[in-house]
Amino acid sequence: MSESVFLTSWRGHITLGQPGLHLTEGNHPLQFFVGVTENGNPRVVVRSSAKPIKPTLSNLVLVDRYQDTTARWNVSFTLQDRKFDEVFLRLFDDAHARSAAAHNEEDALARVTAALDEWRRLLKPRPSGVLSMEELRGLVGELWLMLHRFSLERSMDETVEGWLGPLGLPQDFWFAGSGHSEAKSIGPATTRVKISSAHQLDAEDLELLVLRAATTSEGTAGAVSLPTLVGRIRTALDEETVAAASFDSRLDRLSVNLDEAFYADTWFVVASVTDFAVTDEFPAIRSSGLAPGLGHVLYEIELSAIEEFRTAHLVVA
Repeated sequence: MSESVFLTSWRGHITLGQPGLHLTEGNHPLQFFVGVTENGNPRVVVRSSAKPIKPTLSNLVLVDRYQDTTARWNVSFTLQDRKFDEVFLRLFDDAHARSAAAHNEEDALARVTAALDEWRRLLKPRPSGVLSMEELRGLVGELWLMLHRFSLERSMDETVEGWLGPLGLPQDFWFAGSGHSEAKSIGPATTRVKISSAHQLDAEDLELLVLRAATTSEGTAGAVSLPTLVGRIRTALDEETVAAASFDSRLDRLSVNLDEAFYADTWFVVASVTDFAVTDEFPAIRSSGLAPGLGHVLYEIELSAIEEFRTAHLVVA
């Protein structure tokens, strides 16, 4: 199988060993520069007009984000251990190939971020007994909504009592006066949301909230982790109230042990929140419409197919 032009070009610069960066093929929504450092370490820089998220890979890759003299944004990745040359090159060959098919720069950046996140998750073992990355992203999204949305309209005590997902109810939240809310947190390049039952979108006064939450580094503006969100909610609660005990009880039901290093080391940044009204016309599988004997429904909804039901869109970061 022949290698891509991107990879062949980069290998050539590494073989020559001359320090510097070289712009790869121009027919791409982003600018990719490849080369080596003065020490001969492989390096790649992704340049864009829009400010990108600074991703996290591993302690073997030095990541730097900066603006150049033309005010364009650059994210630089430098491999620190030459034993991992092949993995490093293949990773960015994949990111380059995926983003090449993007319709615009924003989409291309999202695809690069998604590729790096998937490689990082693939190569980093997850401790047994902890939430999966998808589960963690979902929980972080729910807690983020509690802090930055629901508690703005009511007390934190009331917000915690309205958090019903951990209790096994179909929807994540319910509040008197506003009804049900189901939250779905997805990555920056995801185009679908997963619905885990026929009951989840089968309720009156229901809104679907879709959060785009990308993994990032601790130093990114607005970055949050599970422990930081839990700490902020606990601070907002009176420790002596029933709600404080109820909040901890809900975390226990989710089998969340905050002492796990995985939670402290995994950071997210919420980029946007989109509201959808789940009306009778909203495309969904509902328990009330299933034939007798059918159950355990799991399906996905294309976000592009529900655009007409969008009621609000908030850009956060």
